[in-house]
Amino acid sequence: MKGGKLYTRRPNSVRLAVVPAAGLGSRLLPLTKAQPKEMLPLGRKPVLHHVIEELAGANICRILLITGRRKRSVEDYFDEDGDLRHFDPDKVPTAEKLGVSLAYMRQPQPLGSGHAVSLAASFTGDEPFLVAYGDCVIWESPKGSLVLEMISAYEQFKPAAVIAVQKVPKSEVQKYGVVAVGRWEGNLAKVEAIVEKPDPSKAPSNYAVAARYLFTPRIYEALEAVKPKTGEWQLTDAVQKLIDWGETVLCVRLGDRKRFDVGSFKSYCIAFIHAAIHDPEIGRDLVRELQRMLRKVH
Repeated sequence: MKGGKLYTRRPNSVRLAVVPAAGLGSRLLPLTKAQPKEMLPLGRKPVLHHVIEELAGANICRILLITGRRKRSVEDYFDEDGDLRHFDPDKVPTAEKLGVSLAYMRQPQPLGSGHAVSLAASFTGDEPFLVAYGDCVIWESPKGSLVLEMISAYEQFKPAAVIAVQKVPKSEVQKYGVVAVGRWEGNLAKVEAIVEKPDPSKAPSNYAVAARYLFTPRIYEALEAVKPKTGEWQLTDAVQKLIDWGETVLCVRLGDRKRFDVGSFKSYCIAFIHAAIHDPEIGRDLVRELQRMLRKVH
């Protein structure tokens, strides 16, 4: 198995994506009392807009959004709006303008990422598919390059799953799913185990899952095998079940790309600041203003 930069811009064998976006966002209250966390602004666009652009950049043409209560604004955002037809089309996005077809499904209760993905079986059928969390943005250039790299790894080696991973401080591994990996070959490695939110002293590595997965339909069998009688249904448990069954699971490193999520107020603020200072129109002015503020603080 030879790793390295695998992605291309040619048409690929993975056309579908599932975007879980049903979380309550309770750690962001009161911001999320009436607005889904996926629709909070990240620079000039909501978080979810960035995610859809990423998938469109990777030639993903059909996307299923798993939503829940208080998520109506997600559907409204990507619909046509006749009242805004006279405005600049770039400022009134729709799914069609982004080059994707969107479908929606409700997750009636927040039962975890595994449950959300299990709902997509009728949408994905017997095809491989991406899972991209709707509250997490991969900052990269060109958009979609990470997903294309994951797809190329799938096309070359035909594993049951490909996972994007990022290196995090050892003190923070308890916030993530963490993988044990074999020898890296370029940017690619085999996943030997995966653990959800391990104690830092027992973590198998400091490579954390970066909110992007590629699965074959085999994942649905694994999800059914780890389905709990009560409580949340973890996607990482199903990935570990694939490994237990002898299936191949690979991982791709983020490398120089950055991952931004909106899981907490601190992480949301960091993500917004990053997006704002990279704005082509006002970014430089914002940097200068932030520098003035910091000088006053110190």
